This record gives sequence, structure tokens and C-alpha cells, in this order.
Amino acid sequence: MILTERQSQIVDAAIKLIAEQGIQNLTIKNLSGIVGISDAAIYRHFNSKDEIVMAMLNHFDTISGFVLSETETDDLSSLDKIKKFLFDRYKRFSENPKAARVMFSEEVFKNDERYTEKMLSIMHQHGESIRGIILEGQKNGEIRSDIPAKQLFILIFGSMRLLITQWNMRDASFDLSREGAELWDSICKMLK
Repeated sequence: MILTERQSQIVDAAIKLIAEQGIQNLTIKNLSGIVGISDAAIYRHFNSKDEIVMAMLNHFDTISGFVLSETETDDLSSLDKIKKFLFDRYKRFSENPKAARVMFSEEVFKNDERYTEKMLSIMHQHGESIRGIILEGQKNGEIRSDIPAKQLFILIFGSMRLLITQWNMRDASFDLSREGAELWDSICKMLK
């Protein structure tokens, strides 16, 4: 779903509201106050709060999917493809800490099965793409093959997730991209 400019404003307001006040405070009334339009105007762009949350999740999916698609066509080594994806995450989250806070907080979505399923679907889809890159790297001798790709994926992205969680909990008080680069250097030593 391609969002209109107003829909994007509403989704951005929803991200901000959830990050600052929790999903329980995501109401049409609160959104309309942030965006500066009436409740009725919100409903002209979305049928419900649930539709807004799903648009937000789809937005996250689209951005990540775009970067993964780019890596498939890039003439890069497997390690450089993974690095490109990771560093894109660090850059985007540094530019929008509220998006990171929402995306990397399981608590936000755990009480609604639809949201949980959507998040799991996104994670699975992107995980499959990255595992494919790891397998390609193992086949080409770029990445060690004595550890299953699934486990290497968990090592790489689990450490990224922990770093972003720590950054979120410290109110983005350290340079995420710099710390991410240092983490990547250490991970590369383990992968080779």
C-alpha cells in the first residue's frame, strides 16, 4: 500500500504516539491532536486505528524490503550485503529513534494477535532473505560453513537487536552507527 502524504503524516504521528505514550494511548482523538486535523479527517484516510497500525507495520516492512531487494541486485560480497542492510538499519533508526522504539518493542504488539502475526511475518520474510545471503556466502567460501546459517543469522541479528534495544533504553545517548560498525567488525571476525 502506497501511502498518501496525509496518510504518511498520520502513520508518523502514530509512531511518535506509541513510542512516547504506548499503544494504549493510540486513539483517533490523540492522533488528530498531533496531526492537527479533526477525528473525521483521520477517518477519511483510514477506516480504523487497526488500519493505521497495519499501515505502520507495512511501512516498516516496505522500507526493509526495499533495502533487501537492492542487495540482491548489487554486485557485493555476501558480507557486504549483510553489512549494507545492518548499516541501513542503524542509519534509519538514528534518524528516527521513535521508529526504532516501536519496531523493537515486542510489548507494543504482543496483546493483539493480528499485530503479532504481522511482525512475525515481517521478521520471517526478512530472516529468510538474510539467511539466503549467508548460505550464498558459505557456498562461496566468504562465510564459515561449520555453523548453520540459521544460527549465524541469530548471532548477527540478535546482537544488532540487543544493541538497538540498549540504545533505545539509553534514550539514543550514544552513536548507534559507530557502535554498530564496531559490532560489525567483531561479527565479521567470527564469520570468516
